[in-house]
Amino acid sequence: IENFERVRIDESEARINNRFSFVKFKLFNRQLNGGDANTCEALIDGVPYSDANTASQINAGIDIINVLSSFYGITAPIFIDNRESVSKILETPAQVVNLIVDPSKKKLEVS
Repeated sequence: IENFERVRIDESEARINNRFSFVKFKLFNRQLNGGDANTCEALIDGVPYSDANTASQINAGIDIINVLSSFYGITAPIFIDNRESVSKILETPAQVVNLIVDPSKKKLEVS
């Protein structure tokens, strides 16, 4: 039964992670006693989302949005804050609105 559960867990993670191009999810923690504890942690190149840099976090969010949009058959605009910290974003079918800080501007301008 334990082997079946391990294979089921590994297969579940593999099926979910195959949908994503940039981010992977760790859905279970293997414990020292051999058991598995449920978790849901987004990983970017093996690094937890919370420890990743801003550019990686933004691209991970876009990857997740792309998969959910495809699954539900909808596309909504994506607002990217701190866009100046990302040199390249993942491709997305969604409209992207970039929010950028320009230190030379003293007043908010919409263009």
